[in-house]
Amino acid sequence: MSHIAMNRQVGWQQVALFEVYDSEKAAVEKFARGFAREADLQIRPMEQAPRGYAWYQGEVDFAYGERRAIYLASNLIQALERAALQGYRLIGGREWITLAVAQTALEKSADSAR
Repeated sequence: MSHIAMNRQVGWQQVALFEVYDSEKAAVEKFARGFAREADLQIRPMEQAPRGYAWYQGEVDFAYGERRAIYLASNLIQALERAALQGYRLIGGREWITLAVAQTALEKSADSAR
């Protein structure tokens, strides 16, 4: 099967960095609980952020496979976009949506070639 080789390392790696207003910490915690079933995805607060904001990083465990990691990262970014968190801004990670779309297209192409 064809797939995109984005990252050959295994282990936990940052796939998203985002900010919200400092007052939204409880909302981010609630949002993160929605991903609690995904043992290979976590959202962690970062220590440093501009005044009035809280920064978070989304991490995925690549030990479960790159294909799964791309899928989880894309789902996280899309969910963040829909979450309506006050002051939300994605600082890094949008590329995972593009990778997931490209991965799906490759898989469909490989399936139709069989």
